[in-house]
Amino acid sequence: MNVRKLKAKRVERNLRQKDLADALGITEKAMCHKECSPTNKFKAEEMIIVAEKLDLTISEFDAIFFDRRLSNMVSKHKKVDKNNTKQLIK
Repeated sequence: MNVRKLKAKRVERNLRQKDLADALGITEKAMCHKECSPTNKFKAEEMIIVAEKLDLTISEFDAIFFDRRLSNMVSKHKKVDKNNTKQLIK
């Protein structure tokens, strides 16, 4: 998880940790712990809520929560699918 990008996006949107904590139904201290942890401490539903509150694009969501691993995985699978399609056409 990219904690710097998460904080930067929160600040850019003029939101406090308390604002996100309230949206998640957790304490400000718990939000601080989640936001400052280099490992992702957010549950799937919490990531969606944070993404909505911060109005994140898919790319930003991936960069913050997954260090772009989702994009890399999708790109890899597209290449595999493309190769499989070529093989089927032959």
